[in-house]
Amino acid sequence: MEANRVGRTVGIGTRLLGRVLRDKTAETAARTTAHVEKQAPVYKERGRRLGEGSRRFGHAVWTPFAHASRILWLEITGLFFGVFTVFFGGNVWRLRDDWAGGPSHHRFILYAFITLIFFYFTVSSFIRVSRHSRAHRKNR
Repeated sequence: MEANRVGRTVGIGTRLLGRVLRDKTAETAARTTAHVEKQAPVYKERGRRLGEGSRRFGHAVWTPFAHASRILWLEITGLFFGVFTVFFGGNVWRLRDDWAGGPSHHRFILYAFITLIFFYFTVSSFIRVSRHSRAHRKNR
């Protein structure tokens, strides 16, 4: 068999097979589209109900979880700052004799300043907890 004849035969067969596959694909796509268009209102209603169910789920489950997580985070943060307040406050108490002047005056001032900062963070965190709790009770 000649090389040209084999190539031509294979080329013609490939083109014919491609055309048949294209036609079958187009036919199947048309049937599927017609079938889906008949059922489209059913799927549209299901999608609407799914969206409504998702919103209700978010409101019923996620909102309380997010609120509790936020309150817990603020309380843990306040406790964390409170531990540092006690630590630095203990150092201030230990160095209280050097407050006016002395060899550790600068350390006393530094510890007092840091104690005040951490005390502010502690109190502000627990104030935010009470605000969020009140706002949540008010919105119920």
